[in-house]
Amino acid sequence: MYWTERHIFACTGNHCNQKGAAKMINRLRFELMRRKLNHRVHMNTCGTIDLCDIGPNLVVYPDNIVFSNVSESDVPDVVAFLAGGDVPTRLLLNAETPAEAMRRAFYAALRVSGNKASQSEAIELAGQQGLDSNWIDEQLRRGFMSKKPDEATGEDVFALTSKALYRYRLAE
Repeated sequence: MYWTERHIFACTGNHCNQKGAAKMINRLRFELMRRKLNHRVHMNTCGTIDLCDIGPNLVVYPDNIVFSNVSESDVPDVVAFLAGGDVPTRLLLNAETPAEAMRRAFYAALRVSGNKASQSEAIELAGQQGLDSNWIDEQLRRGFMSKKPDEATGEDVFALTSKALYRYRLAE
């Protein structure tokens, strides 16, 4: 990044695109050029940031900031921040924000249960955190959880993958 002050990665994964990522990204690119910030801020799209269930998402370096649920209407606030203004805190995602706290709580509960749950147990655990079966499906698709037959019963069980264990600092 020696030629720019900031670098943005914008998620273009399917789920984020279904939620309007392409329109938001196009508007952000246009606004960066219009405000002549494109010489100070470099922007790339990427396949995923692994947060698609709360996307569209932007990662801003070197600030080490993740913005989630960014819509086209949020672009003026993001651009104002990139121009030197305040961080739009309503878009911030970090370990303390509700979306991440709910994820971590779910993963921690699954780990405490022996890192093995039937589908109904996983859905119940997710529900306790305000999450639903669609969220579980997304975690399976994104590789944060796996579903495989239990060696003892042969029934499908859900378990965390090392990806979830390390991201949420639950690995021993």
